[in-house]
Amino acid sequence: MTVWINGDWRDDAAVSYRDRGFTLGDGLFETIAVERGVALGLERHIERLRSSADALGLADPLAGIDLAGLIGQGAQASGLASAVARFSVSAGLSARGLERADQPELTRVLQFSGRPQSAKSINLALADIRRSPTSPSARFKTLSYADNIFARRQACAAGADMAVLLDDDGRVSGGDCANLYWAVDGQLHTPALACAVLPGTVRASLLAQLDLNEVSASLSDLASADSIFVSNAVMGVVPVSGLDGKKLTVDHALLETLREALAQDRDTTIERRGRR
Repeated sequence: MTVWINGDWRDDAAVSYRDRGFTLGDGLFETIAVERGVALGLERHIERLRSSADALGLADPLAGIDLAGLIGQGAQASGLASAVARFSVSAGLSARGLERADQPELTRVLQFSGRPQSAKSINLALADIRRSPTSPSARFKTLSYADNIFARRQACAAGADMAVLLDDDGRVSGGDCANLYWAVDGQLHTPALACAVLPGTVRASLLAQLDLNEVSASLSDLASADSIFVSNAVMGVVPVSGLDGKKLTVDHALLETLREALAQDRDTTIERRGRR
């Protein structure tokens, strides 16, 4: 599979064992859905990546590159009509220890894989892991995904597809790789960012399109909802059919509303990009 790394396309690529992304998880990544060479929701991914890099003290990860153009090239070279592009950036090579170089030379990698078909529905199970609102790994999409992996293993052991996590105060935070939404009497809710929530790109799209309340909620609030949904950039919006063994009703009309709102926002983004 063709990989772009630090300015070059290669059929095979490797990152040094001294890279801080490998040794310390010191970096960020974005996972972007691609259809026929077009990166969906790219502007939101770029905005999040740049703001996260600034918060973590990294230089602009997109300096000197056209990410949309690179994704188009890579998708064509991969031969995948429907793909997932992952753009990773780390703080680069470093001597042993936590301190970075004064001006680290970033390692940047763009890779592709086939985009999996989204599940018709998923089951959630509560994980023991708690997210802290002050933790960078909760608020940013960092290269360190240990908590998410551990939570997913717990969910799978319980016979579920994805874990749901709470924050330190017991408030609903999100799925192990997704944002959460639920409906009560026709009103949509999602955890507020203060609940250790990753600001997902699909979440941002839905907030821009729909009447969506950002709230602090308990697990019992979630369990008593009329319907629950999850989202991320790759799978879009997917209904939840079970929570900790309790079967849930899928509101297909509301599901269609959510998916149409996401599609509209992505189409508008593509149109804006095309006029530039």
